[in-house]
Amino acid sequence: MTKVTFSSRGDKLLSVDILGHAGYADEGEDIVCAAISSAVMLTHALLFDVQRIPVDTLIEDDGAHIRITLPEGAGVERGQDALEALRLHFTELEQNYSEFLSVMEVHTDAED
Repeated sequence: MTKVTFSSRGDKLLSVDILGHAGYADEGEDIVCAAISSAVMLTHALLFDVQRIPVDTLIEDDGAHIRITLPEGAGVERGQDALEALRLHFTELEQNYSEFLSVMEVHTDAED
């Protein structure tokens, strides 16, 4: 199962953390993993390459782990639409493939 966790503070999304393989089908045939990977790549391209937001990106092939974190300040504000769209996409995907994808949001109240 792939576990997706969005972190937020107040009404602002700060990061997304994606962990694990969906396990829907064999490697190369897993449509759930393909949908997740494609959405993450598109979101990263929008944030980093198009909007030029210097996101902090972690990619670990072992364990299938990806994290995208918006930079503090203006980067958080500018990245909201992209992360909100990703959250909506993953939530809709979860409705159809709940055995293979779990989406949650963690709220932090602490201000830095």
